Amino acid sequence: MPAPLLDPTARRTMIAALVPEAEPLVGPFRGELDPTARRGLGAHLTLVHPFVLPAEVTATTVATLRAAVAPVPAFACMFGELRWFGSRVLWLAPDAVDPFREIAERVHAAFPELEREDRELVPHLTVGLRRAASTEALRRAEDALAPRLPLAVRVEAVQLLVRTGTWDVGAEAPLGAAGRLSPSGPPGPGSPASP
Repeated sequence: MPAPLLDPTARRTMIAALVPEAEPLVGPFRGELDPTARRGLGAHLTLVHPFVLPAEVTATTVATLRAAVAPVPAFACMFGELRWFGSRVLWLAPDAVDPFREIAERVHAAFPELEREDRELVPHLTVGLRRAASTEALRRAEDALAPRLPLAVRVEAVQLLVRTGTWDVGAEAPLGAAGRLSPSGPPGPGSPASP
């Protein structure tokens, strides 16, 4: 049986797109308003959650993930407005939703055993949650962030994130790498089978 790659104490995994360019804008607010930020999870869009159980993630899992998303080109994305899920979640809305949905669909197709939600994926970057902060604090964040938009970023990879005591990157899967993946040869740095 292939050896697992991840920390044996890991609790869960997910596939997300980290957006480090958003940290200067949303990081100070997320630190107060989103508990995942306090667990080390930077600004991101969750695409597939849960992913494969941590103990079952192997080099083959990572290679399959990389091959699944490689055909999706890297893309520009603009976060131009703040939105709400009811009164519970304040989030940044990306203009490019189709590429995020395509990535999620490709991951689900490559890993058909994964749970799927019945509702359509709404790509979003969470700023704050009502369960973690008051409505007033969320409204203050909205008022402070709105004049600083839009935020333009480029999405060039998605990440396999792993939750132990904190959230950490277990592997990265580059976008637009379909022409660069070699179907044979030993794994090396940056190859499909290297974590």
